[in-house]
Amino acid sequence: MKVLIIDDDKRICKLIKSLLDKYYDSDFEIISSAFSISEGLKSIENIDYDLLLLDIHLGKNSTSFDILKKIKKNKAKIIFITGHENYAIEAIKSGALDYILKPIQTKEFKLAIDKAIKEIRKEDQHKNPSQFIAKQDNSLMLKDLDGMRLVKLNEIVYLAAGGAYTDVFLESSEKITVTKHLKDFENKLEGTGFYRVHNSYIINTLKMTGITKKDGLCVNMVTGENIVISGRRKDEFIKFIENYLQV
Repeated sequence: MKVLIIDDDKRICKLIKSLLDKYYDSDFEIISSAFSISEGLKSIENIDYDLLLLDIHLGKNSTSFDILKKIKKNKAKIIFITGHENYAIEAIKSGALDYILKPIQTKEFKLAIDKAIKEIRKEDQHKNPSQFIAKQDNSLMLKDLDGMRLVKLNEIVYLAAGGAYTDVFLESSEKITVTKHLKDFENKLEGTGFYRVHNSYIINTLKMTGITKKDGLCVNMVTGENIVISGRRKDEFIKFIENYLQV
């Protein structure tokens, strides 16, 4: 799951992140912060967040409701964390899941986050592998040193980081080296059945044959490779498999 904190007070952002790191380290794979409306909108454009933690006032004449008006199709759960009591009704109308007053009380904060996680997982349970199968018929344009190549997602087994380059491994055993960082592909492949199991690897979960316990956890791919799942991503990956790939 991915969470974005938006507050113009960097100290509050740091506090919220520390609470998430302490109590929900295995639940959130990405915890980002933004300190203005423009930064928040830019972050939301680049990443499909599951949860938004929003302050109300963001600058002299701006509120986080201005953000919500511009992202009406966003399906992220919303929790307001604010020092202002008089926006509760507007928050409810905007579809907020909870409304926390500053100073943040740990117990209240945890109750709100627990509620959000429960709601997110409940929605995930209604999803199944067929959504990925349909999306993997789409193509990805890969630009290498020799030119450009159009490859269907269902041809890709995994991607491996190589500094400023990314190696894309196909089921045909071909390797295509692309002049982009792995992070660029992580954002582009969001919601298509690909998953970043390690800082250096993104796998196509529809091309895995199993998971083995050998020197930690490894995912076995159809082409025979065994790719290590990093310790900090392990729990979230298992939850992803349980939520999306079990039939």
